[in-house]
Amino acid sequence: MSGNRRSLGVLATSRFRIAIVYSIVFSLGAALLLSIVYLAVSNVVDSGTDNLIEAEVQGLREQYRVLSRDDFIELIEQRSQAQDVRGAVYLLVDPQNRPVAGNVPQWPQGADAQGADAQGKWLEFVVSVPFGDETRDHEMRARRFVLPGGYRMLVGHDVQERHNVKHLMFQGLIVAVVLTLLLGLGGGLWMGRRILAQAGAVSAVAQQIMRGDLSQRLPVRNTDDEFDALAREINGMLEKIEQLTLGMRTVLDSAAHDLRTPLNRLQSRAESGMAALPVSSPAHHVLEQVSVEVDRMRGTLDALLRIALAETGTVARESVDLSELVTSMVELYAPVSEERGIAFSSGIAAGAVIQGSRQLLAQALANLLDNAIKFTPAGGSIAVALRVPPDGAEVSVSDNGPGIPADKRELVLGRRVRLDEARNLPGSGLGLSLVAAVTKLHGAELMLDDASPGLNVTIKFLSA
Repeated sequence: MSGNRRSLGVLATSRFRIAIVYSIVFSLGAALLLSIVYLAVSNVVDSGTDNLIEAEVQGLREQYRVLSRDDFIELIEQRSQAQDVRGAVYLLVDPQNRPVAGNVPQWPQGADAQGADAQGKWLEFVVSVPFGDETRDHEMRARRFVLPGGYRMLVGHDVQERHNVKHLMFQGLIVAVVLTLLLGLGGGLWMGRRILAQAGAVSAVAQQIMRGDLSQRLPVRNTDDEFDALAREINGMLEKIEQLTLGMRTVLDSAAHDLRTPLNRLQSRAESGMAALPVSSPAHHVLEQVSVEVDRMRGTLDALLRIALAETGTVARESVDLSELVTSMVELYAPVSEERGIAFSSGIAAGAVIQGSRQLLAQALANLLDNAIKFTPAGGSIAVALRVPPDGAEVSVSDNGPGIPADKRELVLGRRVRLDEARNLPGSGLGLSLVAAVTKLHGAELMLDDASPGLNVTIKFLSA
């Protein structure tokens, strides 16, 4: 079965399709050209034989007018047996259709004295004609005409050799087309390999760039062909993208550093002021609120930076044991869930390994679990599952909270989007935005479904 699948895979490749198209077009062109040559040669051969017979007929007509009947009969006998007219056929019959002279034993069937025969039409038939010491059945082509006195004459020539030549040419045509098809197939495979080698190089570089290595460039072979021109243009584009991306990351890092410093200073001063004031004083309460807001602003800033990092796609990839990661996140959030009176269950399959960023995947799972705990009321339940189907791995987090209406599920994946039900709850509204960015970064699929009641969020990682 696996061998059949591999065979079907080869047949479905672009290289094979290019070879087939190339060979078919090449073969059709060769077949058309050879067919024209075959028809032209056949026409020349046929015309040569017919012209020879026509000349013989005209000559015999003239000889009949100037010779006596006996001399004409003797002439026909001589020509019928002459070695220098090998393959010629002659037959002279009297008005009663009895043979008088020639090397054909009787008048061919279907060529009577009426109708077509009287008009001198062509006739093809098989006859035994002596060739030296042997007699063969050969196909003949002859012309029929009427002589004065009711005599009729049949003059023809052996066309068996002509048919043999045409048959040989036809066989040669078939062989030539088959050889052309094979040559075309080989040439197509070679061209397909050359073209797809370039495509493979582009694909390899693209995969490295998607893994975060923006320094990768397409190979240039210095042949100054279209592939090199395209590679240079793409490399120029990649150079520009790398500059813009690095510039954006520099700006983000600088902005994060510049924002964190005053936020940390503000929180430090607020905590210092709180320590110097009585707990029950209004000023202490105000400073406490300031400290909470600073924490929230810092969390929002960190979330925005993670989303920006995920959306740039410049994150280094590594082999991540997804089973171990989900297990550790479950162990981290299960106590928090139980403290709030929420039942927590999990089913984690072993052996799920993917390529990605462990840090961003952990943050995405943390956001899903945090949202589930935040929106699930006391007495509710949360379930985490990791399944490993043949086509990849699936992580799902479901709860029996209020859920998200179907018409708003795409909306909540945007930044800073919070539904009316969540406006009074703590958070920045960036949790699902980060999950969506991380999912896209890993080439996975994010699905939000109704858990009846509640929400079921699934991240499906496709196998490489």
